[in-house]
Amino acid sequence: MLKQSLLAIALILPMSVYASSTKKPEAGSPFTKARNQAAGNLSTNIVTLQKMANLCTNDKNADKIKTSVSDWQTRNKPFLKMHYGYVTALIESVQEKATEEELKKFKENLVKVNNDNANTIIKTLVDKDGKDLACEKYFTYLDGGEMDIKAGKPDYATLKEMLDFANKAPAETKAKK
Repeated sequence: MLKQSLLAIALILPMSVYASSTKKPEAGSPFTKARNQAAGNLSTNIVTLQKMANLCTNDKNADKIKTSVSDWQTRNKPFLKMHYGYVTALIESVQEKATEEELKKFKENLVKVNNDNANTIIKTLVDKDGKDLACEKYFTYLDGGEMDIKAGKPDYATLKEMLDFANKAPAETKAKK
């Protein structure tokens, strides 16, 4: 279930497209350019992971790849849940201000950019090493935690801040009531 949710959400990003379309975040808005960029990059990583799993899976390695993806999702679950919440809130925010046509274009553009980015990454990997070696390397790195969301990785500071914000937000809301 988490895998399907991640795919659906990941296809609605990257957020950098939205960030570039807004001049200034509203005062008190949780949607900043840095957060949108980090969420968009995470979306691209999620879609790349799913596309690599589809590309690389065969009769011999299907269980191993399924386990690799599941283990990655488990290790990164707090960030993935935060990502889902952020994207959902962003879409609701856009929906409040956009016409139906604008919202449709927004979503279509996000899907296109996100898929294009993932396709470019995969093409680069396959062109460099060939499909079999690219698949082997990708899932070795995934299994080794090299693709985990952790300190020292790009966007980690922003994603960690977003996670901390998401974890505080419900408590602050209750305190204000």
